[in-house]
Amino acid sequence: MEYGLRRYEAVQRLRWFLFFLVCLALAYSMAGTYDISPPARFLAASSLKVNDLKSVGFWSRLSWISVEPFGWFLLYVTWVAWLFVLGRFAWLLVQYGGKLYVQDLLSRYIKKPSGSHPSGAMSSMSNHALLFPTELLLQRIRPIHCQLIFHPFRRVHLMLTDSQGNFSSEDLVEKERRVAEADWQILWGSWSPFQWLLWLLPTLALAQAVWLVYAQMQPALSGQREVQDLLKPAFASVLPLVQAIALCIFFNLAASLLKRFENLYLSNVDALIYDQFLSRLPFQSSDTLIILETLQRQFKEMHSALRRLERSAGADKEPPGKPT
Repeated sequence: MEYGLRRYEAVQRLRWFLFFLVCLALAYSMAGTYDISPPARFLAASSLKVNDLKSVGFWSRLSWISVEPFGWFLLYVTWVAWLFVLGRFAWLLVQYGGKLYVQDLLSRYIKKPSGSHPSGAMSSMSNHALLFPTELLLQRIRPIHCQLIFHPFRRVHLMLTDSQGNFSSEDLVEKERRVAEADWQILWGSWSPFQWLLWLLPTLALAQAVWLVYAQMQPALSGQREVQDLLKPAFASVLPLVQAIALCIFFNLAASLLKRFENLYLSNVDALIYDQFLSRLPFQSSDTLIILETLQRQFKEMHSALRRLERSAGADKEPPGKPT
């Protein structure tokens, strides 16, 4: 169980790391196709008017993207965050579909135990095979495309394998508890790259704003223009920071909502495996088979001893033979 669980954790963490790398690669291609025209080093002072600051178009334009050296990186980080959020949303929809599929499989192949309890180890083993057609269920969840796409399939596959043929509720409940804790930690930790992006985005925007302010104040520093004439263009240079903060607020709200739905999904999967799988196990302890075999052996020994006592008692009651 230790090896299977550690391998499961390693594979899950690798999947989320590869997902983040895919987001980085796709964002690079999308940021490279953005049309920037015309390129400029900074917002020209002559192009800014008082009414521009009150218009929606001013706050929605992205002319600061063309400014070196941080404009392109701001666009790139924004695309990475967008792809990460959209990818997590698509993953969540697919996993809900996989959960419904696994629920249907478990309800069809795993039967509810009857009220009568069979006696003897052999009867319990036959009842186990009837209630839990393990091989048949593994054939339905073993296909590689299901393992790659659906997370509930991997959970059920891990529960059915590495059991060494003994489906004990005592061992499997402990195994399920550890797998559930690992899933919650892995899913929560998979948001760490996104949190770093939300710190990086306003930091780059602040650096871009400082650079734009410096570029706008260059004529005043060289004595070519008055400082008062450049205050409004310098104020417009903080536009990247304002837009980056607005994007961070939006991304934080979207991430919080997705995290709540992911927590709900994991709780549903945990409840499904317990209700449809663990609660229907016929054995309550890993020592059940040993206890049953011991009781059966003791019962046979007692039965043999009783038969010997009956034979000896019958021999004592026989009338003595006539003397010759």
